[in-house]
Amino acid sequence: MIETPFNYTGSKFKLLEQILPLFDYSKPNFIDVFAGGGSIYTNVLDKYETIIANDIIKDLILIHNRILLDDRIIEQTKELCPGKENPEGYAKLRESYNEQNSPEKLWALMLSCTNNMMRFNLKYKFNQTYGDRGWNTNTDKKVETFKNHIRQYEDKLSFLSVPFEDVNIFGDRTMVYLDPPYGRIKNSEGTIGKKQISEAGYNCYWKEEDDLNLYYYIKSIDNRRSSFMVSGVLEHDGNTCWMLDKLIKDGYNYKILDFDYNKVSRKGKKETVEVIITNYDISK
Repeated sequence: MIETPFNYTGSKFKLLEQILPLFDYSKPNFIDVFAGGGSIYTNVLDKYETIIANDIIKDLILIHNRILLDDRIIEQTKELCPGKENPEGYAKLRESYNEQNSPEKLWALMLSCTNNMMRFNLKYKFNQTYGDRGWNTNTDKKVETFKNHIRQYEDKLSFLSVPFEDVNIFGDRTMVYLDPPYGRIKNSEGTIGKKQISEAGYNCYWKEEDDLNLYYYIKSIDNRRSSFMVSGVLEHDGNTCWMLDKLIKDGYNYKILDFDYNKVSRKGKKETVEVIITNYDISK
C-alpha cells in the first residue's frame, strides 16, 4: 500500500485492506469524487484504464497535480514549513495563505497544524491552530515513494476541482468511489436534520442541501449502470447519518468496516459505525 504524504485527517489509508478488495474492477474507468489526501486513487492506479481524482478544495487538488508534474512544489513546501517550536512562523504562514492562496502554502499548513486537520471558517479562511510539527524525514520518505508511484501513471491520471454534481460519469463504464464529508443526521421525524453526524473542518464547503443532492447523484450513477461505492460514518455517538441510512433502506448492499475510532479519539469513548455501500454484489 502507498501512503500519501499529506497526513490527511479523514484518510482511508488504514481501511484500504478492507475497501480495495471490494471495488468493481470490471469497469475501465475510475473516479474518486472526494479525493482528499488521495489514499484511494493512489492505490488503484494500476487497476483501471483511466483515473480521475476530484476535490472541491482547489489548492488541495493542485498539490496532487503539481507533485505529478515535477519536484518544484516539494521544495517550495519544505521551505515554507515553519518547523517545530515556531508558532509565530506558523501564524505568518496562515495569514499569508489567507491573503493569497497557493497549494504549497496549504500543504505546509496541513503538515504543521494541530492534528494535521484542515479547518476553514465560513469565509473559507484557514483557521486551524499550530500543531508544533512540520516536514520531517518521514515526510521525505513518503513524498519520494508517492511521487515515484503516481508518475508511472501520468498518462492515465487526471485531476478535477469541481462540485461533486459536476463530475461526469462515463455511461455504464465507470467505478465511482465517494467518501463525502460527514452528512447530516436524521431528526425525530426521520428526515434530514440540521446537525452533522460529526464535525469536519472543511464542512464550510458542504451546504445543507448537499446531502440530498448527493443522494440523488448516487442514484443517478446507479441509473446509468455504473458502479458505486460510498463510504462513511453511519452512526456516531447515538446519531445516524440520514443519507447513508436512506441508501441502505433503499436496498443497496452494505458492509460494516472494522476500525476502532476510540483508539484515535481524544474525546472519550463514543460508538462509531463506518460502512461501505455499493450497488453491486460484495458478498463474495
